[in-house]
Amino acid sequence: MTFETLVEEIDYIDIKKENDQELKNVTNNSKDIENGDVFVAIVGKLSDGHKYIDDAIKNGASTVVYQNDIDIEEGINYIKVKDTRLALSQISNVLEDFPSKKMTVVGVTGTNGKTTTATTIYYLMREIYGNATNIGTDGTFIGDEHSETSNTTPDSYLLNRIFNESLEKNIDHVVLEASSHGLVQNRLNGIDFDYGIFTNLSTEHLDYHKTMDNYFAAKMILFENSKNKIVNIDDPYGKKAKERFKDAITYGKSEGADYRATEIVKNEKTTDFNVNGVDFTINSIADYEIYNKLAAIATLNNMGASLEEISEKLKKFNGLPSRFQYVENDLGKNIIIDFAHTPRAFEAIFESIPKNVKTYAVFGIQGDRNTEFRRLIGNACAKNDVFAVITTDDPKFDTYDHISDEIVAGIDEIGGQYERIEDRLKAMTYAIKKANPGDYILMLGKGEEHFIKLHGNEKTPYNEMETVLKAIDAQ
Repeated sequence: MTFETLVEEIDYIDIKKENDQELKNVTNNSKDIENGDVFVAIVGKLSDGHKYIDDAIKNGASTVVYQNDIDIEEGINYIKVKDTRLALSQISNVLEDFPSKKMTVVGVTGTNGKTTTATTIYYLMREIYGNATNIGTDGTFIGDEHSETSNTTPDSYLLNRIFNESLEKNIDHVVLEASSHGLVQNRLNGIDFDYGIFTNLSTEHLDYHKTMDNYFAAKMILFENSKNKIVNIDDPYGKKAKERFKDAITYGKSEGADYRATEIVKNEKTTDFNVNGVDFTINSIADYEIYNKLAAIATLNNMGASLEEISEKLKKFNGLPSRFQYVENDLGKNIIIDFAHTPRAFEAIFESIPKNVKTYAVFGIQGDRNTEFRRLIGNACAKNDVFAVITTDDPKFDTYDHISDEIVAGIDEIGGQYERIEDRLKAMTYAIKKANPGDYILMLGKGEEHFIKLHGNEKTPYNEMETVLKAIDAQ
């Protein structure tokens, strides 16, 4: 693509043309630059891309996009813009030829349930339409091919490359997790969403968004750019979304929901329910899984699949690792791994456990999380009569003692049982030993993460399943 063609398609303040090199790729990483690429200087939280413009030019950048004043070099094309994050998305869409317009694209946003909902939709699209791509917390899956991603929602230029790679493999259905950070930072600007899903909202990212109104507004960016909106009407913020977007399709347990779960029956490891006259069985007893599956059912049904076909496919779906995942054992105890790491997620999983058994929760809280989480999660344990075994989970620049003190404060407000054991393996071993057959032992927070951050941001290899199995072997 020529420089002239590119600037016709983007918003800019000023331009300076110095060369006629063909433009092929764009990036915000100076180390990834190849000869003739466009480099976009992003002002980030921890670093400023304007500092790396010289490196980008040395590595072959022919065009530089910037928003702060810089020194100009001869022979380089320059584009000055108001917002380089927005420019990055605009340029990547243009250079990649707007691939999302050639696909069916589903975006899933919300505090909890994004990954499970997206993965369920990915599974159903593969089963019904032959193949699909899934982009989110667990990485990128183009069909069966998996690759890691640094963010839940990758940068816009990476997304567009994934879309084009999918199209090259004849995959034209994609689902992605739309994080609030990704939405606010324009990573999804210009993506042609056919379906936008809102799951729920709770106080997770207030360290970033500051207020719930800001957080909700960030989530609604997805709806503003989606042809079809699908919303959890049982969530208070879902109701607000429906009030704003009158044409939104609704799901939930409430009367009047377009896709309403009724006749709910919990079995030992499955749940039965009915949606609009069709029976469904899912392989989980977690209440929140009904909502995740309803979102997927609504989406696929609006794509054209019948409820009967969706029901048949869902019976075979065993979920994904670390989402209410049973760990096989010979102890007669219900040992479960789950990624839950917010107060609402803890509440949801506690509400799913039968009330006639004892529940133990082994967990810690990350050092950079909203500190109010600590008290609220302590509250949740005590309120639901859950024995809390407080251990380590990415203390980073905080300390285990400080984090656990604040969790205990929340437990003591209501009055509950707890034990502090800093070592995660020892904590699991203790909880499993203390539990009786039939009791539930929940290993919460780490899920599929392959590391633990014990000292600042230094990553130490870690595997939750391996640790749980060691704890079982120690009985």
